[in-house]
Amino acid sequence: MAETTEVEKGMSIFLDVFRRADKKDDGKISWEEFVAFFADGVMGKEELRALFEEIDTHKTNYIDPKELCDYFATHLGSFKEILSLIEDLNTKVSNVLVSTSQKYPASSRSQQFVTRFLMGLIMNQVSALQGPLDAATESLELQARESSSSIVPVQAGDVKEKKEGAIVPGRVMRRAKHQTSSQTSYEGSQGLASTRTALEDQVDRLASLVDRMEKRINLDGVVDEEVDVSNDQTVWLTQLDIKVKEGQDSAYRDALRSYIEATNAAKGCLSVTVRSFKDTRMYSMYEVWTNAVLKEVHNQTEKAKKFTGDIVALSDERIDSAVCLPASWWKRD
Repeated sequence: MAETTEVEKGMSIFLDVFRRADKKDDGKISWEEFVAFFADGVMGKEELRALFEEIDTHKTNYIDPKELCDYFATHLGSFKEILSLIEDLNTKVSNVLVSTSQKYPASSRSQQFVTRFLMGLIMNQVSALQGPLDAATESLELQARESSSSIVPVQAGDVKEKKEGAIVPGRVMRRAKHQTSSQTSYEGSQGLASTRTALEDQVDRLASLVDRMEKRINLDGVVDEEVDVSNDQTVWLTQLDIKVKEGQDSAYRDALRSYIEATNAAKGCLSVTVRSFKDTRMYSMYEVWTNAVLKEVHNQTEKAKKFTGDIVALSDERIDSAVCLPASWWKRD
């Protein structure tokens, strides 16, 4: 659509309905496009034609966005409140997903668990609404068919466009269900996205993030590794998570650079890796040592002590952790 149509609260979904029905993306819905989109396996051709003409208040033989929204606005009844709540929920969930996708990588393992649990809980609660809606929709369609058994339902293939760019006939679908479940929104008075909803974008983004994380873990089962206790070699992995104070990022990076140079040259240090998290002032530093003793020896050097003092002065939060791992797990490329 060339123009943005302003709509009241709860009506943005019908701008999305319009976009989906407007297959040729010319800012108007033709009779053929109307049938292809709205045919529901119940309404007959004459009924749909009468509905099309009722919505086409400008009598142009096309339906524009305002006509479609105006028509449904006068027929929503109690559904208007539900659509308004869905619109609010969509925006709030989208905001939460954006925030979650940014904070999740830097969260602790326990907080990541809570995040995944809550995401699953919300998904289950939302999914639970689908069952009653499906059952109610099936019942309404059955009643409609039984009350008008003499009417032959129109299908998209019954109406063909003779002009170039014809609509390909397709099977009749239960449009309302599919349009609601895959809702997108136009940028209107509520400032919603004009193509796909931010909700869909962020769900995809977060799903991709979780998928990448899960692929780093062996989920195929536990490996029973038999070890000779007299020759059990290990490495010592330490992790330092800090949040740098506002405006101290540059100073922290300078201190970090000096510490890494000294640590890489220290006896027993196998690796030092640093990760920074965009727009969070969060850093995680990982050190791999041949053993905990050599790490402790390094901690007593002047360089290490100075770095410890620097991060105390430059950070708001600090979490230290360490774990002993089998040396066979450590591979340096």
